Amino acid sequence: MPYEKLEITTPAPVLSWANHALGPEETKMAKNVASLPFVFKHLALMPDVHLGKGALVGSVIATKEAIIPAAVGVDIGCFVGDTSIPLVDGQSYAIQELASLNEEFFVYACTSTGKILAAKATAKLTRKNAPLVKVILDNGEEIICTPDHQFMLRNGTYQEAQHLQPETSLMPFYSKIDKNGYSLIAQPYSGRWQKAHWIIARSGLLGQIPKFQAQRTVIHHRNFNESDNRPENLEFMGANDRSAYHRSLVERNQYWQSPEFKLKRVAVLAKKAQTPEGYEFYAARGTQNILKYMQQQPEHFKQAVAGNGERGKQYLINYNQSEKGRLKSKEIANRYYTCDICDVEVKTPIGLHNHRKKEHQCNHKVVAVLPLDYKQDVYCLTVPKYHNFALKAGVFVHNCGMSAIKTPFTGEQLEGKLKKIRLDIEAAIPTGFNENKDVEKPVTNWQGWNDFKDLHRGVQDIQSKAMKQMGSLGGGNHFIEVCLDTENQVWLMLHSGSRHIGNNLAQCHINTAKELAKMAGEKLPDPDLAYFVAGTPEFQAYWHDLQWAQEYARVNRDVMMARFKHIVEKHIAGGKATKPLLQVNCHHNYAEKEVHFDEDVYVTRKGAVRAQTEDYGIIPGSMGAKSFIVKGKGNAHSFCSCSHGAGRLLSRNKAKNVYTLDDLIEQTQGVECRKDTGVLDEIPGAYKPIEQVMANQADLVEVVATLKQVMCVKG
Repeated sequence: MPYEKLEITTPAPVLSWANHALGPEETKMAKNVASLPFVFKHLALMPDVHLGKGALVGSVIATKEAIIPAAVGVDIGCFVGDTSIPLVDGQSYAIQELASLNEEFFVYACTSTGKILAAKATAKLTRKNAPLVKVILDNGEEIICTPDHQFMLRNGTYQEAQHLQPETSLMPFYSKIDKNGYSLIAQPYSGRWQKAHWIIARSGLLGQIPKFQAQRTVIHHRNFNESDNRPENLEFMGANDRSAYHRSLVERNQYWQSPEFKLKRVAVLAKKAQTPEGYEFYAARGTQNILKYMQQQPEHFKQAVAGNGERGKQYLINYNQSEKGRLKSKEIANRYYTCDICDVEVKTPIGLHNHRKKEHQCNHKVVAVLPLDYKQDVYCLTVPKYHNFALKAGVFVHNCGMSAIKTPFTGEQLEGKLKKIRLDIEAAIPTGFNENKDVEKPVTNWQGWNDFKDLHRGVQDIQSKAMKQMGSLGGGNHFIEVCLDTENQVWLMLHSGSRHIGNNLAQCHINTAKELAKMAGEKLPDPDLAYFVAGTPEFQAYWHDLQWAQEYARVNRDVMMARFKHIVEKHIAGGKATKPLLQVNCHHNYAEKEVHFDEDVYVTRKGAVRAQTEDYGIIPGSMGAKSFIVKGKGNAHSFCSCSHGAGRLLSRNKAKNVYTLDDLIEQTQGVECRKDTGVLDEIPGAYKPIEQVMANQADLVEVVATLKQVMCVKG
């Protein structure tokens, strides 16, 4: 058995994945929590467990109808079983059906800049008998989901369903089939339709896009179903090679050689020539032919073009002054164009542009959000790379933040640049108690500020500070790191939270819980274990603020990661933006409503990470040790959890008394970082050996990538 059942006499057992005995204070803290009447099944202790406030850091606490406000987190919302999800195979499936497959599939996802890509996903049942709301869109679609599920707004941020307001603009998903059977997707960032098979290709799912000598690269559908864009059905070919292949097919030969096909081919080529891509292609080919002709027959060319300018000028003058020319000009000025979104006929290209801008703005809008008086089991998708997915209803939603991205860079490209990168990061991202001097646009645009007035009255005077701190690291064990994996690939990783505003909100609610316990005469084993009971106004207020703080923390990480990535790209790629090969986000110190052992419970992960099957997570070591990107195994006894790091071996004060500056320099050898007394309490020796911590949770997670820090910025 991978865990040890501790010999502690409490109503709920204590299961430990640590390889050491708990000290007297740790034992008392575990016993206090396990003695609470609402603890469900058992208390689970992760390998990095150590002393904390109220509850041990590294503990996972499942509770029934109550929650302890020492945890800060966000609930993950979900959808009813018949919610329709479009896949890249050209079909749409009920999310419940996808959950029953127990396998990966490909969905459409969207970047924060409005670019639709394709990504792997899995589906699963996430909660039983959940409360619901109905979101009605301006296209007539209705989406039934939990109140807390996050919808992607048109500006790339997220908002919970229950907080959506009429006229709120959402990130749109428009799709259609063209007359040749190809799936088309409208790109929100440009408003133009793009063939779905090229979206698959440009998402990196077919490997590197090859070049064919003297041929245009095309994509062939192996099963001849042009709407089936599963990666295994797509193949790169040269345009000439594909044409030859089609002609060689005996059963289709009659069609390819028929007059109908030849006429259709001419029409398609003519239509293509009118598009920007087609014009560019034929212009390039025409230029090559003219240059070849000029080189091979120079005298004939000179004779052919002699007097061209004069003849052409007079021809145009005569044509424009003729009745035919005037009619043509009038016809062009009054020509109608079809809107590819609503099929309305609009006069002139400028009119079409203005119509799209006014009527569509390439989004969908919310009409209403209605609470429902019944409950249902709900489901969700996990999309590790992009963390959102499209609904057939036509919008993108968030899926179920430490943050890490795998870059296309290698270790060799970092040589001689780490110190400059560190100094730029320290200049661009405030640390410790510092904050940003100016508030940048992505921060002011965050929709969460609209709900600030609804937060606890104890924080109403610090909104300005909260805005200036968004995009700042903080102190303690928060960090920004450049790492290398075992294949010498560069990873960017950071760890931060909800800053001063999150701490203030937590303290406000902890104080309220303590006051309620005191008024009720309740004798708790520890005052910091004061709790709220589900269904009470205090519980609802806490849950609302908890969700807001968790979303603030996520946006805070996103703002920092964007600056961090830009700095690295400046030094390695000359400022050219690159696409991450993998993105991982995971929460710790938070609470969720989940289903465990077939019952609805609140799960508080205090210094722990969710590790359900296929969940990606980050388990960092200290600033001189390894870190790990992992995938969860869904261990039921741990409530599908794992550690959030190595865990402290020594308190901060003890670490400063035990170690010297020379020890810090020695233990961080090879890492570009501060080496002064200000970070002495973060010395690697103050943490547990990360290798042992990982060995103790082999039944909880599998290692996807092993990382070694080469640069570290501490708060």
